[in-house]
Amino acid sequence: MKNYQFRPGWAATLAVAVLVPLFVSLGVWQLHRAEEKMALMEQRERRLGEAVLASSAAWAGEENRYRRLELAGEFDAQHQFLLDNQIFNQQPGYRVLTPLRIEGLQAAVLVNRGWLPVGKDRGHLPALAIPQSKVRLVGVIDKLPGVGFQLKGAEIPAPGWPSLVQVADIERLSERLGYRLLPYQVLLPPEADYGYARDWKPASLNPEKSQGYALQWFSFALAASILYVWYGFKLKG
Repeated sequence: MKNYQFRPGWAATLAVAVLVPLFVSLGVWQLHRAEEKMALMEQRERRLGEAVLASSAAWAGEENRYRRLELAGEFDAQHQFLLDNQIFNQQPGYRVLTPLRIEGLQAAVLVNRGWLPVGKDRGHLPALAIPQSKVRLVGVIDKLPGVGFQLKGAEIPAPGWPSLVQVADIERLSERLGYRLLPYQVLLPPEADYGYARDWKPASLNPEKSQGYALQWFSFALAASILYVWYGFKLKG
């Protein structure tokens, strides 16, 4: 009968001691991310079902994210922003952010009117027509799109109008306009006929994706442990 003993090398032991806890911790982190996303989805559905808010400066807070808001005002059609590097249906394009001067307030808010494709020539920006400047709408309050990694100067709007911008920074955009913007955007309702392609389902809220990543990390931890044991047993000689 062959006699085996467990004699893994020091390098393998060190690698497993580092990698297995790392893989497990990454898997647990992804499970927490999935829970956070599910909670945010539930919060979104709950707040969308609540009563429509009346227009006032007090609505621009995290506690009202995803609430529906009634706004009346006038679009600043001459000064609009194109948020660059926005993907829709796997195509590159822009989000159209149009300032709306709110009736009865000394402030404006950016209305996200939807997505436009880049086109064949990035040097020619699309014309952003608005059939009527004075509007009344019921939109959804949301944060402005963020980025994971920001290059230096990406928040500075380009000269000219419409102004191309890589990162929607409220302070920079307010400086460019010369008047105050509230720190949230309003998503133009799908039925409005003065917008572009709109699908306001938040792509980032995908708990199944995080759960899949968690399973992947746990699988790596299990595989590393099995290989460590498998190759650690050697014939006693």
